Amino acid sequence: MTPKFKKLSAENENLTFVLVDAEKSPESRKLANVSNLPTFATFVNGKLVNETQTNKSEILTDLVMEISAN
Repeated sequence: MTPKFKKLSAENENLTFVLVDAEKSPESRKLANVSNLPTFATFVNGKLVNETQTNKSEILTDLVMEISAN
């Protein structure tokens, strides 16, 4: 999923993408419901907007498109 994440980041320069390894940064798990890996979350003004746990690139794309439409 990292290559897809990086591609979406390059295609959406108006958004900030942050790749966090929850295994190395366990405190990050408090920001979203990280019960399953990989977890992707979107935030607006520091507030959690949406999250998903997926290995499917289509779902990740939909999550990014949802936030970029706002």
